[in-house]
Order: sequence, then structure tokens, then C-alpha cells
Amino acid sequence: MSVRRIKLLSFALVVSLLISCVSGCGEDKKKNFVMRTFSTLGAEADAVSYSEILSEYSKSHKNVVINDTSTTRSGSYKMELSIASTYRGAGTPDVIYYSAIDDMSELSDFFMTVDEIRKDYPKFASQISEAAINSAAASDGGRYCIPVRGEWRGIVINAALFRRSSLKIPEKWEDIIRAAKHFEKNQKVSLFANSLEESGALIEYMVRGLGGTDSLYSAMKGSPDSNWNTVLEAIEELDGLNAFPKMSKSAFDSLVSPSDLKHTSATKQPSPVELYNSRKAAILLMDNTMCGQIDADIDSNYIALPEVGTVTQSETTTEFSSYPSHALSGPVYPPFTANTLPDETTTTTTKTVRHSPEPTQKKNEAVSGSDTPTGETENGLYVSFTEGFYITKKAYYDKGKREDILDFVEFFLKEENAVKLCNRYQAPSLCKLSKKTRDGLTNKSNIYNGVIKAVENANSFVVTTQTQENSFFWEHCSLAVGCMSKGILTKREALGMIADTQLTIKDIYGKR
Repeated sequence: MSVRRIKLLSFALVVSLLISCVSGCGEDKKKNFVMRTFSTLGAEADAVSYSEILSEYSKSHKNVVINDTSTTRSGSYKMELSIASTYRGAGTPDVIYYSAIDDMSELSDFFMTVDEIRKDYPKFASQISEAAINSAAASDGGRYCIPVRGEWRGIVINAALFRRSSLKIPEKWEDIIRAAKHFEKNQKVSLFANSLEESGALIEYMVRGLGGTDSLYSAMKGSPDSNWNTVLEAIEELDGLNAFPKMSKSAFDSLVSPSDLKHTSATKQPSPVELYNSRKAAILLMDNTMCGQIDADIDSNYIALPEVGTVTQSETTTEFSSYPSHALSGPVYPPFTANTLPDETTTTTTKTVRHSPEPTQKKNEAVSGSDTPTGETENGLYVSFTEGFYITKKAYYDKGKREDILDFVEFFLKEENAVKLCNRYQAPSLCKLSKKTRDGLTNKSNIYNGVIKAVENANSFVVTTQTQENSFFWEHCSLAVGCMSKGILTKREALGMIADTQLTIKDIYGKR
């Protein structure tokens, strides 16, 4: 071999070693990369799944050291304070897993939107349903959240009970009334498995079906519109037909004499799922937490709750000694306070004639209701994507971190990992599941399949108002309706309590 050739080979070897050194130095630098993550998966089952996925990520990404902090949802305010106070410091998280809430826009200065990221990486989070991403948008329209899973709620019926009774699967409100009358007269079966003390979901379905989200928020803002009155009248009618199971006694039952107390049992009542599984109730308003408990042998079908028949005629004569007699005659009910609630001096008698409108359906929308009262959806499901990942701007604009950060989120969005986080029958946000994965999920429950299909086929989702932020309102609302059923409150007083969440039962009852 010539000296010239030996020199060339030596030079090539030196260059190769230099490249290896540079490459190796780069790898060493990446090994020292610390990713700060924060999650609100404090519930035990959720935390275990999240930790397992973190562990798998660490095994396959030796260059990243995860510094993870996890808390419960109730402790999530610490994360907000942390971001706001340490945004320019070393303690700011790079990625957070957090609730998809409207007011996340208040922290918008700290987070990237999906759309901003896709300008640089067009395929980022492409496996996630666009409808799911849209549903998790903040109030300013920014799509900061990359949703992973969603809570859902639906109405299922025992189709066999209806067939055996020669009843139609309800499509109109008159079908609901007919079924309630039949079960009251002929069988020891209540139409609904849910008592009126847990009626929040039913009321939301009914009010939204008549007036959309505007009607729902009218009560949350203190002035329930006339649709709330229509819904309470419909509930009174169903209650008179024993369409709901009896309620257990509560502390408020002492406000009336035992002989006057209605629809109450001294013994603890079975749960809605227990009543449904024992074939003692025909319709169950359920959510994902109940899904795995339902008897798979029951022929359960999803239905959309028919729109409540609207009032077409009414005759009312009511006088109050200390409140304007016209106060409830308009379409909007004013705010109530304990000091302005009147004493009723005469009895209200109302003759109501209802009509049941033709049912309408919205195809490709996997939730019940809309912003306008145009009827319910094909299967009556609510699917609200409530949780997901956020990427901080500080981390994204750090080019040494950016691709690792995106890769971390994408790892959680892989089918096997996203589904793993849906361990309590939550709806995965993926736009398509493989047949193997779908079969593995739906084999756990014969009604979970409907949820999976609904998410895959949906073009949009309507977010339920029964969120953590509104939970107190709905608990207050259910309490008011439950006390109305028991005879503790009149319908008007129940409306007053719904309108003013500062009112208590004793405030109202003490004014009599």
C-alpha cells in the first residue's frame, strides 16, 4: 500500500472519529436533558396508568430525565400558581396534563396552541379527532389542549321491558308519559332508575332539549327562563305517575310532618344501577363510571330523550301577600333572595296541554343538545373531552427541548397509551381505533361500543354544563327538585332555589 493511500485512510479515520465524538457529545448532552412535567392525575387508578406510561417512555428515551409532579384535581390550583409565578424561572413545567376548561385562556400567555405547533410540525397530534380538539378549546377560541380522554353520559333503556309491555321505544314525549302510566299500573317497575335527588343529568337533558345552552345558563346566571318552568311541570307530572324511585330520608325531611312527606322511604334505597340491573327500572341515566357495572345480559339500547312537550294552554290564578303578582308571568324569573320570597295566600291551579313535537336528529354529533332547541342527537350521548396535555411556550421555544417535548406528548397519544388512560371507561380522543383495540375495549361492556363509535364518527361535540366548576349548581338544583317531590317546596319555591344558590331549604321554608 502506498504512503499516499495510507495518509488518506488515516485522514478518513480521524474525520470519522471526530464525527463520532461530536455525535457522542450531542448524545451526552441529551442525556442530561431534564423534562419537567406536571399532571392532575391524582386518583389512584389514573396515577398508576400515568406512571406506567412514564416508565415506558423513560425506557425508550434514555436521553430524557423526567421530573414529574402529580397532584389531584383539587390541588391543581398549585399548578396555575406555579406557572404564573415561575414562568421565567427554572421551576416552570415544560408539559402539563390538566383539565380542558374554558378559562384556560387566562393562562394563554404560557401555552402553545395546536395550530401554532402545526405551522412547524403539520402532523402533530394528527391521530386525535379534530372534533375532540375543538371541544376542548378555551373561551378565547385558542386550542391549547391536546385532549386524551373524555367523560361521557347517556340514557339507556331495557328494550326487553318495553317489548314485553308492547310499548314503543320513546321517540316523543307522549311515549314517555304512556310508558310511565303503564309501569305504574301494571308492573312494579319505575320508568327511571334515577331518583329526583340525583336529577341533574335529567334536568340538563330536558332544559337543553327545549332551549339549548342559553336556557341552561339562564338559571346559572340567576334568572331561569320559562323552559325551566316547563321542565319542572313535566317532572311533576312524571312524579305523580311514580316514574321515579323513592328517595331516602334526609335531614330536610324534618321540616314537614311525616304524614305530609311524599315519595320518601325510611330505608336506604338501591342505587340506580342496582335498580336497573334488577329489572325494576326501565331507563337509566348513566355515565362512564357506571358502565362496567351494568348487567351485560340486559338488552340495553341508547336513546335520545324526547323533547318535552311545550305548554300550549294554561290557566293560573295565584296571589302573593308580599311579592308582585306579575313576577312569574314573564318568560324570565328574577333572582330570589330569602327576604323577597313571598308567602302564598292562594293555591295555584294550572291546566296544561302539551304537544309532542316530531323527533329530530343530528347526524354525526355525539352529544345531546345544541345551542338552539333543534332536538336531540341520534343516540343522546354527551361526550366532553375534559383532560389533556398543554405545552408551555418557554419549553417550545427552547430548541434544545422542543422535539423531545413533542415526542413526549406523541408517546402518550399512541393508541395503546391513550387507551390505557381510559381505564374507567372514558372515551378516547383518537379519531380511529384498530379493530383489535376496539374489540378489547368493547368486550368489557356491551354498551361501551356505542361510545367508541360515536366518538369516531362525530364531527362535533357539545360540552356538558355539568362540569367540576358547575357541580355546586347542579347539586343545589337536584336538592331543590328532590324537595319539591317530597312536598317540602312548591314548584315556585324550587325555581327560586335554583335561581339563587345562596338560598337554603330552611331560608325558604322559614318564610311560610
